[in-house]
Amino acid sequence: MVVQPGDTAYSLARAHGLTVEALLTLNGLASPNLRAGQVLRVQVQPPYTVQRGDTAYSLARRFGVSVDALLALNGLPRDALLEVGQVLRIPPPGPGAPAPLARPVAPAPAVTALSSQPSGGLPGNWRDAAMALLGVPYVYGGTSPSGLDCSGFVLQVFAPLGISLPRRSADQAQVGLPVTPQELQPGDLVFFDTVGRGEVTHVGIYLGDDQFVNANSYRGQVTVDRLLGDTYWAPRLLGARRVLPPVTYAAR
Repeated sequence: MVVQPGDTAYSLARAHGLTVEALLTLNGLASPNLRAGQVLRVQVQPPYTVQRGDTAYSLARRFGVSVDALLALNGLPRDALLEVGQVLRIPPPGPGAPAPLARPVAPAPAVTALSSQPSGGLPGNWRDAAMALLGVPYVYGGTSPSGLDCSGFVLQVFAPLGISLPRRSADQAQVGLPVTPQELQPGDLVFFDTVGRGEVTHVGIYLGDDQFVNANSYRGQVTVDRLLGDTYWAPRLLGARRVLPPVTYAAR
């Protein structure tokens, strides 16, 4: 975009959903002082969720950016260790940056789920719908893709699939079939006591492999966390419920 008379780094960063620091980093600027006619980058690539084995170096190579730019945009120190499920903002390649590495495209699975249909513009299965919301800001009382709380996130994922759930996490904990931690299956709702009163105050959706996705108020966004392997979440787990109907699969 082109800087107009009266534009400031603060006003432009706010208008495009960036911090001033991120705007300066995107454009290699050391000062927030702008001049009319100056051309700025104001867009970044979609957020990326860290996978097992990812490092800042490997991601920088993959996206054709510098390690310094990647870390600076996310407010991370040089010695930062990435966590599985951590959501990173990816800066655009700067001048002279290496070309992004091509990634092989996995073949489509040989089965198709028949139990859910697309609705409301979200993908037709719960996992794709949930992962499409990664990085959405946490907003207390939020029920839309512009901002979600924990139970609002669950509603946003399951309502388009025709699954009716109550608004509050404590009420959602009364729906469906109870399951033990050993019986957990992807799509089950997991419930937590985050205030120490023995009551349900938080909900997420189990993904499998000891991971769940949730609107995390501490991280300020929808993110993926460990379940039983996490020292915060494991002792706060109160139970789980199965609300998804059995899925019927058919070969293509």
